[in-house]
Amino acid sequence: MGIEAPIPPSGQDVSSVRSALPLDKLVPYLEKNIDGFKGPVDVKQFKSNPTYLLTPSSPSLSLVLRRAPSGPLLSPTAHRVDREYLILAALNRYNTTVPPSHAVPVPKVYCLCENKDVAGAAFYVMEYIKGRVFTDVRLQGLKKEERWECWKSAIDTLTRLSTIPLSSLNLPSSFAPSPIEKPYFPRQVNSLLKVSSAQSNAKHKDTGEVLGPIWGTDEMRDWFQQGAKRVTELERERGGGGVVHGDYKMDNLIYHPTEPRVIGILDWELCTLGSPLADLGNLLLPFSFSPISSKQRQEMSSSLGGEKRDDMTLLLGLKGLLSSQSGIPQREELEDLWVKGMNSGLEYHQQPGKWELPIPGMAWVRSWILFRLAIIAQGIAARAALGQASSADARADSRPVFDFFGKMAWEVKIEDEREGRSKL
Repeated sequence: MGIEAPIPPSGQDVSSVRSALPLDKLVPYLEKNIDGFKGPVDVKQFKSNPTYLLTPSSPSLSLVLRRAPSGPLLSPTAHRVDREYLILAALNRYNTTVPPSHAVPVPKVYCLCENKDVAGAAFYVMEYIKGRVFTDVRLQGLKKEERWECWKSAIDTLTRLSTIPLSSLNLPSSFAPSPIEKPYFPRQVNSLLKVSSAQSNAKHKDTGEVLGPIWGTDEMRDWFQQGAKRVTELERERGGGGVVHGDYKMDNLIYHPTEPRVIGILDWELCTLGSPLADLGNLLLPFSFSPISSKQRQEMSSSLGGEKRDDMTLLLGLKGLLSSQSGIPQREELEDLWVKGMNSGLEYHQQPGKWELPIPGMAWVRSWILFRLAIIAQGIAARAALGQASSADARADSRPVFDFFGKMAWEVKIEDEREGRSKL
């Protein structure tokens, strides 16, 4: 396989405004609610829609405004900017109580506005953290030693988040179910398997053809459901759960402009309380399947909605690559770093529980994370079949994509059973 060109850092690219903000109402509100803010303001829009970069007359105060979509939402739980603000504000407060070595790198938040008259929808404003966002998990634009340190920093940052005592955040009970009373994985597995079943019944609006289930659904259903319960039992021996980012991966991290360390975590829309293994599994997902050809990856990414989407990063497999050639740690090395970081953090916070290698239930988690991605891809295909896709390029014939991740989930399960490591 030839050396492919690296995908350049992105994620902080801005362009002209595609969905205008009512500045006549917004600027006076921000001047009143943010110390030092003063108009007029220059507005740019990030690729992440609808998120804006605000540069007022005081250049040192560049801010990010994250707004819910205007108009009716398909789900009352979607685009809850109030929840994003709530967890970021809690982490801001938490960071003032611990030394920098235990602080979680998140942007400072300034205000939450739920009055739709101000900007057309609820929004919050946070600090703009300037740095690098890598959509290429191979980090091919960096020197090999920097790639290693970037992955190491991603793990270190995650363990800081995952070992925060929930009691120290003072989150309201309405934020998320208790991970003790309603365990994370059983809740998620049962919910998403029902979603997948409904999606599989979607009929193409023109042909009437039924989309069908993800490859391996029937064969893995019981294993996922029973495994979710067993992983919960194993985790209860190590504590009561923690903050789950919900989409912790390389392109949701901001790295220092010149140093290989994380200085910010982006996109908290899916944040909840639950298992720390969920974020670890999501971060290490690329290590669960081997690299595929550039041509195949482009074809699969196109079926998810075209190359303009960020889905290509989900198709960059790392399994089997030698660290001597790639500069990237092995999955087992990253899991070892995670265990050490988790135990150090738990000890610092005087919390019970201790993790060890191999991480109990981790193979099941890796398989489930792959299948969860298959369900997401299946959902894109179902909406396209029904004529409800958010992207005009999304295709209903994307079975190769969600079947691919279904098969990868099966392979992780079989490999674990073959090597006799499974405790489920």
